Amino acid sequence: MAKPITGKTHVGERREKRPNGDIYVYERITAYNEKTKKTYTASQKLKGKIKAGTLEIVPTRPKKRKGEVRVTNATRQHTGLTDILEWVGKASGIDDDVCASFSQGDAEKMLSIARYWIGSGGNTLPRLESWQVMHPLPYQEAITEDVYGKLFKDVGRNEDGVQKYFSARAVRLGESPVLAFDSTTISTYSENQSEARRGFNKDGDGLNTIKLLTLYSVKAREPMVFSKQPGNVPDVISIENTLTQLKCFNLAKPLIVTDNGYYSQKNMMEFALRNVKFLTLVDPNIIWVREVVDELRTTIAGMSSTCPFDPSICGATSRKMHKFSRVRQRSRNGKVAGENETISRRLYVHVLYSPDNEAKKELAFRKDLLELKAQIEEGKDEFTESAQKKIDKYLSCSRKGRGGRLKVGFNDEAITEAKKYFGYFTLVSNQTMDTFTALENYRLREKIEELFAVQKGRLDGARPRTWYPDNLRGRQFTQFVSLGYHCFLTKKIKEVQARLRKKESGKSKSLMKLEKKLETWLAQRSLAQTLDWFDCIETTRVQTAMADYRWSTESVARDRLFLKYLGVGTK
Repeated sequence: MAKPITGKTHVGERREKRPNGDIYVYERITAYNEKTKKTYTASQKLKGKIKAGTLEIVPTRPKKRKGEVRVTNATRQHTGLTDILEWVGKASGIDDDVCASFSQGDAEKMLSIARYWIGSGGNTLPRLESWQVMHPLPYQEAITEDVYGKLFKDVGRNEDGVQKYFSARAVRLGESPVLAFDSTTISTYSENQSEARRGFNKDGDGLNTIKLLTLYSVKAREPMVFSKQPGNVPDVISIENTLTQLKCFNLAKPLIVTDNGYYSQKNMMEFALRNVKFLTLVDPNIIWVREVVDELRTTIAGMSSTCPFDPSICGATSRKMHKFSRVRQRSRNGKVAGENETISRRLYVHVLYSPDNEAKKELAFRKDLLELKAQIEEGKDEFTESAQKKIDKYLSCSRKGRGGRLKVGFNDEAITEAKKYFGYFTLVSNQTMDTFTALENYRLREKIEELFAVQKGRLDGARPRTWYPDNLRGRQFTQFVSLGYHCFLTKKIKEVQARLRKKESGKSKSLMKLEKKLETWLAQRSLAQTLDWFDCIETTRVQTAMADYRWSTESVARDRLFLKYLGVGTK
């Protein structure tokens, strides 16, 4: 007897293996057709798939139905600029060093403020809260005036964290770093800053100043340590504490490079006695230096003394034993405290000569003397100390007869002697060094001047903007972190530019054309303009009941190539 027809459907499963090894699992519903007397598939639905090499079924997402998608949350933020800064923090190690030196909250606040200063071009902090709304930062809560005020006070008093950060940055420099040492001044009207005193004001605005001393790695092109001092402390006596601070870092024989503002017999002796390598610019008018210049004149005149990377410079080096004298502070080894002691140390004197500088200096010298002569003849009798010295040395004044007319002449013998040393400049070191290696290291020191310009102009560092010294210390430290971001990103962009100049085989014509466009584009923009360009990239995030979605502003091929070569977004 035949099985009765019920009209019911049957639910079963069908598996289909794909070429890549995945198995798709379908739910199949079958029914019986009386007319054809055959079973047919009424419907089927994909349940999921079994990935190759596994046994478990991965279910598929449920199909969206019309009217079922409901947005639960949506945000839009500028992420192009902040993505670059986030990469800088990770790639440079700055974020790790700050987080290892301070509590999580303080570290996130400092990194957020540091990125804000870089990204906004040094805007003042009251604008941070509104800027933060559209720019994702490590600290997600609002950074109000009360928040950053308390942060600066806490960081300024946390010397343990500050020194740990300096030490962490020093570890990253490697062996035998070359460190430039220099200072700048910060002007202020405030009477609450006890360190603000009348001294040499490098901005020339006549205000009381606070001195900021910085050690800068000229090879790594990033700042390492800073400290502040009262504005009335001269540069020449600011080196001793720095030499003591260097002992706190595990640096293998660093070379300290300074300009002639730090030159003195005492400073050279401090370097020598502490076995610290130094390279400093010395005034060639000093008698013992002039003797070396006279000794090397003939050598420098030869073609072999020409600088290989700057033919306008000639140079030679002389080694000499130099005697330092000091008053003993302690009695030891039969020597009594208070006695004068003479110490001999080997020095290397690098004498360099530039005909171009000689011509410029002689022209300025002639104009200066002619101006002084005219002022005397006009009856002026009050001069600055330096001007009076020039008058006494290079001019001769006399009157003819009783009440006669004043006659001003030139002391040609003294002028000729002075002109003998025009165009010469001298570097002194206690380390064996090639003449032009010394010149190269000294020229790299000039980068620290750019550092001060960035700190004042691009990081809101021209004024203290805080009431108390501890708060200023915390604020300056946060600026110092931001300065690290700036230097690292600048260095990486220069590396990208150097890469674009190299003509490598295997590149397609389209890639070479794109690289040429990128090279031209970078040459026309400063760091601030480059960051502003990428600030237009926005990321939109939309959350629905079913899934989360994210998309960013489209970018052109040139911009994508820049980010690729820079390393942003790569693992």
